[in-house]
Amino acid sequence: MLSETDFLDISPSFVSLLSTGLDSPIASYLIMKQGYNCFGLSFLNGKENRNLNKEKIIQIGKKLVELTKRKMRLHFVDYDAIVEVFKEKCEPKLTCVICKRTMIHTAVYLTHFYKASMIVNGDILGEQASQTLDNLYAVHQINKEVPVVRPLIGFDKLDIIKISQKVGLYELSLIKGPACENNPKHPETRANVQKLLVAESNIDRDEILKNILSLIEFIDIEPEN
Repeated sequence: MLSETDFLDISPSFVSLLSTGLDSPIASYLIMKQGYNCFGLSFLNGKENRNLNKEKIIQIGKKLVELTKRKMRLHFVDYDAIVEVFKEKCEPKLTCVICKRTMIHTAVYLTHFYKASMIVNGDILGEQASQTLDNLYAVHQINKEVPVVRPLIGFDKLDIIKISQKVGLYELSLIKGPACENNPKHPETRANVQKLLVAESNIDRDEILKNILSLIEFIDIEPEN
C-alpha cells in the first residue's frame, strides 16, 4: 500500500516506468542527473520467478542512486492477475497496448500522489511492437494531465549500450530474469484509439487501478554519506 512520506526532500521529482531492460534505467539516470529524485514504478510478472526481476530492479535502483546522489523510492506491482483480466476480456493482440496504457494510468496516479513533476520512460521509437508511432500515440491518449518525458526516443540502441557501459549499468542489465509471459503472438502495431476504447469498455479502469494500488510494495533507497 502507498503511504505519504517525508523521505524525499523539496527537490523536484518524477515517476519512472522502470524495468529490467537497458533503456528505462538510462532514461531515469539522465533525469536524476539533472537533480530530480525518482519514484520508480515496476510491474512484475513471471509467477514464482518474479522475485528475480524485483531483486534486479533493486540493484539497478541502488546503482542509480550511487551514480546521481539522488533519492529513490521503488514501487513494485504483482502484475500477473491484472494482465489476466486484459487477456480474458479484450482482444489478445491488444494486450501490450492496454498493458502500457494501464502502466501510464498508474504512473499518473503516483505523480499526483507524490506531487511529482512528470513521468519518464525509456521508449525508443519503433523498437518494440508497443513503440510504433501509432501505438505510442494510442498508449498516451490515456493521459492528458501529466507531462511524459522520453529522453531516449530517437536514440540508437548502440548509443544506449555505450552509455550503460560507461556509467556501470550494463552488467546489471545482463543479469538473467524471467521475460514477460503475456506478449501476444501477433501484437497490434497500429492501434486505433477509438477501437481501443471500445475494447477497454469491457474492463473497469477504476477497479483495475484500485487493485494495483492494493498490491503495491515499496522500498526507499538513499545515497550513502
